[in-house]
Amino acid sequence: MDVREVALKAQYYALSHGILVQETLMTEAENSSQPRPSFPRFALFPSPLPRHELAFLKSIQPQISELYDNVSRDHDFLKTALKRVAETDEFTRRLVDVLETVDREGVSNETSFSLLRSDYMLESRPEAWNSLTKMKQTEVNTIAASNGCLSERFPELHRYTVSLRDGIREDNYEKELPTPPNGRGIAEGLAAAWKQYGSNSAVIVMLVGNRELNVYDTYQLGAELWLNHGVKMVRVVFDDVILGGSREAKLREDKALVIDGQEVAVTYFRTGYTPEHYPSEKHWDVRSLFERSRSIQCPSVALHLTGTKKVQQELGKPGVLEKFLRSADAVERVRATFLNMYSLDQTPKGDEAAAKGIAEPMNYVLKPQREGGGSNMYFDEVRKKLIELQDSDERSAYTMQERIFPLVTTNYLVCSGKLDDMKPEGVVNEMGIYGAFVRCVYMAAVSLCVGWSSG
Repeated sequence: MDVREVALKAQYYALSHGILVQETLMTEAENSSQPRPSFPRFALFPSPLPRHELAFLKSIQPQISELYDNVSRDHDFLKTALKRVAETDEFTRRLVDVLETVDREGVSNETSFSLLRSDYMLESRPEAWNSLTKMKQTEVNTIAASNGCLSERFPELHRYTVSLRDGIREDNYEKELPTPPNGRGIAEGLAAAWKQYGSNSAVIVMLVGNRELNVYDTYQLGAELWLNHGVKMVRVVFDDVILGGSREAKLREDKALVIDGQEVAVTYFRTGYTPEHYPSEKHWDVRSLFERSRSIQCPSVALHLTGTKKVQQELGKPGVLEKFLRSADAVERVRATFLNMYSLDQTPKGDEAAAKGIAEPMNYVLKPQREGGGSNMYFDEVRKKLIELQDSDERSAYTMQERIFPLVTTNYLVCSGKLDDMKPEGVVNEMGIYGAFVRCVYMAAVSLCVGWSSG
């Protein structure tokens, strides 16, 4: 079958099987009253990944979740690691300020809960491999790890497109392209945290931005929670819960968080990870209010801070993983995915690292302390930025990571209304592994690898 015909059928498949985003950015009120579904850009065919590599990443995800939970409980470690970053990066400083407030007042709920997505790429250079894996970790997303429900639908789509391309449906397609249980697993983690809170009448609040494209993924998760666990999830716009807003958040005397008269068991952030999400001081007041409440935060501000690139760099130093993971085997397996990372503080070591980046920018990635990879700098951007910051303390707000040389394969990218422009192009695949972790005081109640995504 012609590739354009396959792409057309794939588009209709996506629209009829819930692989959806909003066509344009719309307010939450518009989303609720007039949804305009389209499909996200996607690869027409699956990207190859050795089965044993996926099995390895799934096997270490419970240790990754435990690691980040343990780090989030060591506030002194976090503050020390982020001290120089906080001096030059306003967003990190404000998050640390919220953490300081919690330390002064004391934690109101000892239950911690995380929904993480650890992202990896397949390294193509044999000299960068080790005996355990060829996969290298790009980052760990500790806040708003999204697309779980959306991404679980792509393997079936790809089974369909491969069968159309080949003109035959093979019995082994499902074995070769298994469907991950992302939505079910993430909902199971949220329900476990809700249960630990201990009130059947309390709800889970999903905190969202006012203009979202990715709304269908969140509604699918809400349906999973209700149908399989009987737990109500309420979508609330961050702007609406600021003090004096239309859905003002309040604390009762017992530190229970109340929104619209409903007690909140779990606050699940799908926003709040960039400075733009805090346009006023009231937004920071609400973040602090949530953190001081008995509501279980996903993530807590401490766990949010563990996702900074500086903490990722610190975890790569000799002896640090051993502090947070008890098993020598777990340390070895987690460390096998790490890349070299470099501090850019205004020190001799920082100067040496910056000189490497200026001389060989193609071998490094420059990362600010932000969730996601959209702010990263590559190639000549690395050189230019490091020269610009050569004598500035602002250089401390960045971390430099050894660059992955990922496997490049040929594929077609399907975009709305652009079938005629489709052509084969080189693509790289990033594999995300989802993990849910609930700890009550110092005993893990749930530690699951709940699924994976590929894109």
